[in-house]
Amino acid sequence: MVGTSVDPVARLQKFRDKYDLRFPLASDHDRAIGEVFGTLKGDRQSSHERDTILVGRDGTILLAYQRVSAKGHAAGVLADVRRLREEGRI
Repeated sequence: MVGTSVDPVARLQKFRDKYDLRFPLASDHDRAIGEVFGTLKGDRQSSHERDTILVGRDGTILLAYQRVSAKGHAAGVLADVRRLREEGRI
């Protein structure tokens, strides 16, 4: 799992430390990742709404969740990951 944001690296490091996140964050400052996965919003210049994308080892998008609320979302994604693992898809 990797979190991405258009924010600069220093801001992401503060966010990671503030919330004690245990996964890497990547700055998508040039918006290349957001462009590829279609997660840039509105004027295509920001990504303030949260999206989650499950990508398989081969680069195939397995599931996409758009405009999610943080509360309870991680548990739902984890359940989907477990299901995909049981199905042999990841």
